[in-house]
Amino acid sequence: MLRGRAMGERYPAAMDLPEIDGREFWDRRAEAWDRRSDALEGFSDMYGAPVMDALDPQPGQRILDIGCGPGTTAVELARRVGPGGQVVGVDISGEMVAAAERRAERAGVTNVSFRMVDVQDGDLEPPFDGAYSRFGIMFFTDPARGFANIARALRPGGRLAAAVWSRLEDNPWMFVPTLAAAIALDAELSLPGPGQPGPFSLADPTHLTALLTDAGFVDVSVEPVPGPRRITTASADDEVRSLLEVGPLGDAYAGANDAAQEAAVAAVMGALEPYADPEGWSVPGVALRVVAAAG
Repeated sequence: MLRGRAMGERYPAAMDLPEIDGREFWDRRAEAWDRRSDALEGFSDMYGAPVMDALDPQPGQRILDIGCGPGTTAVELARRVGPGGQVVGVDISGEMVAAAERRAERAGVTNVSFRMVDVQDGDLEPPFDGAYSRFGIMFFTDPARGFANIARALRPGGRLAAAVWSRLEDNPWMFVPTLAAAIALDAELSLPGPGQPGPFSLADPTHLTALLTDAGFVDVSVEPVPGPRRITTASADDEVRSLLEVGPLGDAYAGANDAAQEAAVAAVMGALEPYADPEGWSVPGVALRVVAAAG
């Protein structure tokens, strides 16, 4: 383990990130993700919307939402398939599932259901016409097993469409604030080892394509989706706090006292200055749009 350190190179070849330890980790993070989901939706949807458009869910279809989190994407998918269709949102975290159920109830969406299940080996209750995931499949501990299970859950020709993060160095929106805040929070960070889940575990298009092909998918396409993390001057404080609460340092930020939290926010704002423009800050990011069909 090592503690927050000076930022070093602007685009590091690697960054130490907290270990993602499965259900317990996501249960701890569910409250912050639910509370901040509306504020974060615009940024996440910059990458997720092109993926959902590529899936092109049709009225009457049955769609699987993988790693549904607090339910924002499942509710949108349910609207797209209409009352004659069905969406099943699955997540490893029971707390996330509970948050998703509350969201769907508030939205009055009745053609969506949620289940706590490990997509890697759980019963997904097939068949599905399509499967969608916005930044969920990156956290598989065994992606080969997970993709094989998804392929089995799809009808022949059914499509998987997912967003995953591109390489760390393509995403300063994440590593610049994380490295800056780690110093202020004196946070312990660790680098996930081989085979461990994490935000950049599927960032290599060649490796990702091979995993999907070996799992039985065909017509695999992996394309970059660039887009900046916009932070406006008027909402900067709230947006930085949102990023810290749901980002890699969420546990450290939540456990810090008020002074340390304020210091972390100030450190992030200082680190973002190279990305300033007249309206605020524009920090680059790149995701990958992954589309494949079940063979």
